[in-house]
Amino acid sequence: MSKVKSIFVIFIGMVSVGLAAIFIRLCNASPLVIATYRMGLSAIFIAPLFFILERDKLKCLDFKKDVLPFVLLGGLLAAHFVLWISSLSYTTVLASTVLVTTNPIFVAGFSFILFRESTKKGTIIGIIIAFVGGMIIAFSAKNIGLSINYGNFLALMGAIAVSFYLIIGKKARKKFNLITYIFFVYSFAAAILIIISILTRQNLFYYPKETYFYFFLLAFIPQIIGHTAFNWALKYFSAPFVAVTILGEPVFATFFALIILHETPIFIEFIGGALILLGVYLSTRSEVWNIS
Repeated sequence: MSKVKSIFVIFIGMVSVGLAAIFIRLCNASPLVIATYRMGLSAIFIAPLFFILERDKLKCLDFKKDVLPFVLLGGLLAAHFVLWISSLSYTTVLASTVLVTTNPIFVAGFSFILFRESTKKGTIIGIIIAFVGGMIIAFSAKNIGLSINYGNFLALMGAIAVSFYLIIGKKARKKFNLITYIFFVYSFAAAILIIISILTRQNLFYYPKETYFYFFLLAFIPQIIGHTAFNWALKYFSAPFVAVTILGEPVFATFFALIILHETPIFIEFIGGALILLGVYLSTRSEVWNIS
């Protein structure tokens, strides 16, 4: 595929994931229910492809080596979405999406702590810059309120959850192809969320038609189109380059929030957000952009 077409696919991915926060805000449901529908519908969308192309993989699954890790990965992905979706009830779209996209920094930090993977100078500088940006957002004039700082905290916890998901998922991703991997992860995430929703007596069914419509859009556009575009891009680009392009999510999310939700962040939040994005960029730029 040509370079121009490859870049276009990544652009579509950025626009798609940028709409996620908007659809979440428009859903008239609790964060747990929104996450349940997002994962459940995504698993349903992927299921036909899996059973047509990869159903033989079911015979090769080892409970201890494969199923249990998929359950753990599903749990981490479920936690990520519940935490991040919850954050949007308390803080701005800009702050939430910027903070949740700091996961490359946490991945680098946890990889060093847990596996002693080397940390480059650029990564350390990026972490410091992103930390300063996070402090600016946390203590900006608009964010003095406890509820907004709580929302920022939830977004950061969502970033940490997805960081562990990415670290643990490395091994499973090497063994299974993309369709098999996301089918099992999405399915277990959905199952966990459904069980928790039932145990906590969440309303899973009685919603306006508009809410079901946004459930569908949330699963299909940001999850299936957006995340699949980024996963596809890994075939043509280096992982750090793809990680940097994901930083387009806060940019598009903030733009859509301004146009659709009429939510205007204050100037100091733009400064903090820009520093965080710069920090994440510096942490991931060391690997060369490779196009196969």
